[in-house]
Amino acid sequence: MKHVGMLKTTGTKVIIAYRTLPKDPHSSLVIDRDAMLPFEEDIIEGLLEPKDGQDAFEFAHVLGRHKMPLEDSQNPIVQDQATSLQGVSVLEWLHSNGKLLKQATENVMVTEEGADAVQLDKLNEMIAEQRGVDLAGLAIQPDTTSAGTSGKQEAKLMLARAERLERKMLVLKERAYELDPDLRPKKGRPKKETAEA
Repeated sequence: MKHVGMLKTTGTKVIIAYRTLPKDPHSSLVIDRDAMLPFEEDIIEGLLEPKDGQDAFEFAHVLGRHKMPLEDSQNPIVQDQATSLQGVSVLEWLHSNGKLLKQATENVMVTEEGADAVQLDKLNEMIAEQRGVDLAGLAIQPDTTSAGTSGKQEAKLMLARAERLERKMLVLKERAYELDPDLRPKKGRPKKETAEA
């Protein structure tokens, strides 16, 4: 399973939320699996195991997209947050409850199934080399998507697709008007009818 590991110094099992941080490429944010409350563990494990969690470049993206189901909390402030328009994301919940731990990437061993354990800093170097970026380029940038790609590039692709769809729409409209000319919108305003005296 991806996004799992342990700390070299203590042997603590962790979930890797961010493999590296902006302006601090030698640090990561992890979740201590033993420090999670049972309901937190159910929710986070439930997000980690499915395809969405496993395909994410950074697991924190998945945590940020899902709301923490806190409506049944005994704390009225937490209830208000949970039922507000925005709700509370799982990532916000972990942050506000001190569950995200900053760790040096060299202290995090990635322990994916079927592979030898590898230090996160070494894994980050390999990924950066494959992507043709420096280590700092791996950190989540303001325009990074959940897949770890550039949002600007994705936006360009979306616009190009929208333009192709728009051209196709115009062709289809023209064909429809040729089949039934009465459907073509009339130019100008309709004439006002004058009331007879």
